[in-house]
Amino acid sequence: MGLRERKKLATRRALQGAAVRLTLEHGLENVTVEAISAAADVSARTFFNYFATKEDALLGDVPVAPDEEARGEFVAGGPTGVFAEDLVVLLVASLVTSGDLATQRADTALRKQLMDREPQLLPGLLTRFHNVEQGLAGAIAERSDAPADDARSELAAAAAMSAVRHAMKRVPYGSGEGIDELHGRLSESLRMLGEVFAPETDA
Repeated sequence: MGLRERKKLATRRALQGAAVRLTLEHGLENVTVEAISAAADVSARTFFNYFATKEDALLGDVPVAPDEEARGEFVAGGPTGVFAEDLVVLLVASLVTSGDLATQRADTALRKQLMDREPQLLPGLLTRFHNVEQGLAGAIAERSDAPADDARSELAAAAAMSAVRHAMKRVPYGSGEGIDELHGRLSESLRMLGEVFAPETDA
């Protein structure tokens, strides 16, 4: 990432942090774009270069859809050739946008506080998760040469998103493994999910 991109990312995070902090302190109705911009030391015009509304800034960047390169690699059968493992790689890339799991988890904890205090933001967050899930289902269907509305692909995507939530809860706070540990936990969660629904056999 070049200097320009790093500066833009820093500004985006500063705006998001200011939006969350001010909303937790004063309530959503009492926070303006101007106040968020001032707290991040930028102009309101700059704010709108990054977000359409203050709600967009509050919801943050997670989850995000995989970039085209990662999606294309998955659809083409990579990077390992093993479906479950390739799915994990794709999901981790979508989850940890900061490259720092500790920062990502701290942001997630703040967002949870925010949803508890401002439940009117929840539909927007659920819509984001739904959109990512639908995109994931499309990638799974494409890799499998299935129709775009394939029910199995949709179910696989829904199960994968559930595994993500399960894995995130199981990564210990203060863990030094970071993204590698999340990768391992997510692989484990998918394996456990398969075991739960595996057909029973006679002893």
